Amino acid sequence: MPNNDKKNWDVVLAVTALVGAVSALWLINAGINDDNIRTATRHSAFFAFVLYLVVLVARPLQQLLRANWTAVLLRNRRLVGVAFAAAMTGHLGLIIYRFTSQAELDFPGPNFIGYGAYTMFYLMLITSFDAPKKAIGPKAWKILHRTGLIWAGFIFGLPRSLESLTDPDYLKFGIPFAIALLIRITAWQRSRRPGE
Repeated sequence: MPNNDKKNWDVVLAVTALVGAVSALWLINAGINDDNIRTATRHSAFFAFVLYLVVLVARPLQQLLRANWTAVLLRNRRLVGVAFAAAMTGHLGLIIYRFTSQAELDFPGPNFIGYGAYTMFYLMLITSFDAPKKAIGPKAWKILHRTGLIWAGFIFGLPRSLESLTDPDYLKFGIPFAIALLIRITAWQRSRRPGE
């Protein structure tokens, strides 16, 4: 197995296990009920979101700052992306657990944005391994991963309604996402200047 693929598998297993173990320990301590499962689900989403932000800003920060730490972020961006997909797997596990363990809850029906996002996340994960990445080619890979980043932005960063703009649960996602977009836009504008 190529070294990159081994690292990817190590990260997938470690992060999925981490999200599952921390969530389980917290639920055992706090009590297993719908409110606590929802809280654990939100925390797992926020953990995944932090990893997503690192992937989103790694290249723009390197373009803007050219510092040692931004170079390290950029070099490890693929592994962070793999960790993001693993964290979202743990998050999905909590969602499924919530709806299968609470008899009074009906599992949500079709949700194009949510189901589409998970499809994109897993396609991005699969093509983070060497053979699938090579098979689809660099152009398709770039389109897929850029589309996946944008789709994740819809999930995390866009408000569901005007009222949610003042909701603390939304703001902890919306404000960092807006800052990350500002960083990307700044880097893009600078890259368009002559001589840069």
